[in-house]
Amino acid sequence: MSSTISSWPKNRQRSASFTSKAQSETPRRSHRNTLTCTNCRIRKTKCDGTQPGCKTCEVYQDECRYEKPPPMSQIIAMSKRLQEYEQIIEALKEKVLLSANAEEKLDARKELANHRQGSDSSSDHGLDADPGSPGTTHNPEPEDFVKVPASLLSDLSLDENGKLCYYGPTSAVHDPPILEGQSAANNRLSSLMSDPDVRMILTSNAVESRAWEDFALGNAALNSDIPKDVISKLLQLHWSWIAPLFMWVYRPAFMRDMITGGQYYSQFLLLVLCAHSSRFHGGSVGEVLISRARLLLGNEIQKPSSIPTVQALLQLSARDLAFGSISQAWLYSGMAFRMVSDLGLHHSSGKIVYLGHLSAEDLEIRRRLFWSCYFWDKAISLYLGRMPALTELPCDSDPVLFDDSTAQELWAPYYGDSGSTVTVSTETYPAVKSHMVSCFANSCKLAVIINQIITQLYSRRALSVTNCALRRVRDQLDDWRANSPQYLRYDPDNLPEICGPPHILAQNLLYYTTAILLHRPFYSSPVHLDACHHASESIEKLLLLFEKTFGFTRITYLMAYCIYTGASAIIQDVQAGDLDATKKMSTFLRALKGGCTTCPVVQRSIDIIKNSLQNLAVNSQAQTDNAIAASHRMSYLPAFPHHNWQVDPMNDGNLGIMDSDTFLLLDCFPENHIDTGSSEWYMPS
Repeated sequence: MSSTISSWPKNRQRSASFTSKAQSETPRRSHRNTLTCTNCRIRKTKCDGTQPGCKTCEVYQDECRYEKPPPMSQIIAMSKRLQEYEQIIEALKEKVLLSANAEEKLDARKELANHRQGSDSSSDHGLDADPGSPGTTHNPEPEDFVKVPASLLSDLSLDENGKLCYYGPTSAVHDPPILEGQSAANNRLSSLMSDPDVRMILTSNAVESRAWEDFALGNAALNSDIPKDVISKLLQLHWSWIAPLFMWVYRPAFMRDMITGGQYYSQFLLLVLCAHSSRFHGGSVGEVLISRARLLLGNEIQKPSSIPTVQALLQLSARDLAFGSISQAWLYSGMAFRMVSDLGLHHSSGKIVYLGHLSAEDLEIRRRLFWSCYFWDKAISLYLGRMPALTELPCDSDPVLFDDSTAQELWAPYYGDSGSTVTVSTETYPAVKSHMVSCFANSCKLAVIINQIITQLYSRRALSVTNCALRRVRDQLDDWRANSPQYLRYDPDNLPEICGPPHILAQNLLYYTTAILLHRPFYSSPVHLDACHHASESIEKLLLLFEKTFGFTRITYLMAYCIYTGASAIIQDVQAGDLDATKKMSTFLRALKGGCTTCPVVQRSIDIIKNSLQNLAVNSQAQTDNAIAASHRMSYLPAFPHHNWQVDPMNDGNLGIMDSDTFLLLDCFPENHIDTGSSEWYMPS
């Protein structure tokens, strides 16, 4: 495979030149249909190739038979037609099921209403109960189910193509949709569709789509001029190492529309996916693919916002961040977030079926993509030390995902033909469940807490607000950890022999990193110092387990940020000569160095850590104790502003407050105010 991928760009150029030369030298021949049935071949007559029976056999009244397979174009057309018929069948099944449920629920409501009327008649007849008063229940009539929430009508509308668009209440281009023309019965059925029904439909469709993936890869190779085996292995790398963490792309819809050319697939998205995952394989194929993707970028952003374009921009942002193109990564993510707002993905509840005739799959994709953007927004904001762009949650603030078809799916590492040297190979890796959906949903809940830490602790706020926010966020983080499923939690003191799926380990690393982010503004307090040290120690133990199983060449940017934050918690202990801290720092630097293979941007973090250690060593030898204290304020690892602690008797003993000078340093993250050349701290103007 490695030779195939490395030779593909050259072979593609050679093949293109040979083809153009052959076309110029060979006289043009008229197109001839080569599909001939068996009877016409025996009769030696011309066959028009019509299926299931040709016109000639129809005249002779013979049974028409074809021995040769039909061409690819005809297969694609037949596949598309079959897909349409299957969707019609599924829609009819849904309608029958929903109709039955609607009749049952309507009968139940009538029985309940009759029962209440009887009970009301036996009670006080002279008093009319207030429907909104305690002790009374409003019995919804069927017409109640067709009412659309006013908040949706004020924000969402349909464009000329029938797609949902988001506009605020002050918009001069927003025309709320008119719903009178819709069938009340259809709206009522949509509102009565239960969660188990949605889950069943999505799960069955996802399982069925796997059977078409090989055909989809062949079709993609035909249309993109990329060898099928190259696409197959690069996508497999994506599904194995990248997709489970952020879940940008909904696999069943993407692979299905790869065949039919549907709305959830584009060649731009395919190229970016393959280019992003190629960094786990090496070779020059990644540069070829990303060059082709950038050529398509200009055309894509000139089109109306679409879900594949958002997914491609997020992947492009992640890929450029890994390679150190920070400005491009930040801009691409910003474009994706703008498109998310334009598409109104923050309105992804089931109620918007009134507006766009959306299916259960459409709603699932919208929910997943919004939360993927929300999670990636926090990841890139942490890494770059910038304020997040998506700070508001949708009306349904919990990430509820219905397609859990991967719940019982096993995860196994996939290395392609990269020749990666790992302790545990694919053949010897134990059978473990991936838990991708539950892990992703749980990570999104943690991202909500991270957003609060950034906006409430790392921005200019009053001291009382900061102390209150600390207590509130600390309780939320503890509750999140306690409520996390047991299969998603790793106890650093009781780790297994072999590391589980990397996305589960990454979530645990992010939890301890969040703990450091929560406590580091109060680092001068012994209690908060111990919390940071404990989190750093836990990060090191998890990293050793990851190294033992996969090695450090599979480190992602999110893992790299967790490692960097863990190293920052022990920088002063290393300088003080703490041997245990020095050992941990060696693990952190070794992990970051291994991560440079797939994420070259990690080298900047390594340089910051080394420069900070060197500067502290020089300062400790050349200056007096008072000068050292002043130097620590101006030259130290950017993650811990030097705080002048004051005791607040009104707060509990575990908390302190920061002086006003400290808050000047907490304008977002301190990493913004470090000169990487001299490793000197400077105050923002």
